Amino acid sequence: MFICHCNKITDHEILEIADRLAEENPDVPIHSNQIYQGRGCKAKCGCCRPMIEAILLQNGHDVAIARTDEIARSRQPSFHGAPNDCPGFS
Repeated sequence: MFICHCNKITDHEILEIADRLAEENPDVPIHSNQIYQGRGCKAKCGCCRPMIEAILLQNGHDVAIARTDEIARSRQPSFHGAPNDCPGFS
């Protein structure tokens, strides 16, 4: 299932990247930026960050939760919506 529609990242890819990161640094929480980097991209609109973090938590990973200001900085200047405008979030 696609979790990040901007970068076409699936839930399976998120877990593969997270498993690799956890194996490389078992005592370091995973930040959603590392998932994007693992795919060779950056966050665009940022709407998928909460879902990425939820998937990581549900699968037993330690997670560094993104703060609102981090999400705002990651958005492209052309993005005019708010998180509530994202598909699947209300």
